[in-house]
Amino acid sequence: MSTVAKSPNRSKRALMVFGWLLLVAAMIGSIVYGPELYGLIQLGRQVDKLASENTRIGGPWPRASDACIFCHGFEGNARAQAYPRLAGQPEPYLKKQLKAFASGERSDPTMESLAASMSDREIDGLVAHFAKMTPASNSTFRADAARAARGETLVKANSCAACHGQQLEGKDLFPRLAGQGYVYLRDQLTRFKSGARHDPTGAMQAAAGALSDQDIEDVAQFLSSR
Repeated sequence: MSTVAKSPNRSKRALMVFGWLLLVAAMIGSIVYGPELYGLIQLGRQVDKLASENTRIGGPWPRASDACIFCHGFEGNARAQAYPRLAGQPEPYLKKQLKAFASGERSDPTMESLAASMSDREIDGLVAHFAKMTPASNSTFRADAARAARGETLVKANSCAACHGQQLEGKDLFPRLAGQGYVYLRDQLTRFKSGARHDPTGAMQAAAGALSDQDIEDVAQFLSSR
């Protein structure tokens, strides 16, 4: 009888000892690993905060801007010279170009279908996204110094800064030219000259029409190196 009576008491004592061991282990763990655990918790909170802020500014995922990375680069700074750099472009200019692609006024197989599929709200969000990005220098382009110097002379002679800003940074409906892709600039000037691309004011057709093919190459060299 005495052996049977003692068994429950032994079980209780064992549970109490086990509980105390767990408590001691937890206390030791908090002393040894406390700073690291606290740091991980704080890091998690910061990640959540950044993700929340990113969603607030850029909109919910997936975003239309994600489709632009392949051609226009991360944060709108394309590395390939054939694609325009969107970072820091004025919102009115970007919006006007997307509308032009959507309507067929400007032609490009990729941009036409993308712009036509976007709602006004998506367009507004996209242009705001790229307009606030910081333009990076065109580090993947190496200009020929002599040709760039001739291009600078032509840019000044044609008063490009009057529309595009003193630093050719773009303003309102006029795009940023400084640091744009060399091939893109050359092709667009050629298109304005041939009439394949139109400017409602007629200014770009007139300016590009007065340039020779060599002039266009030189102007593109200068602008891309800015």
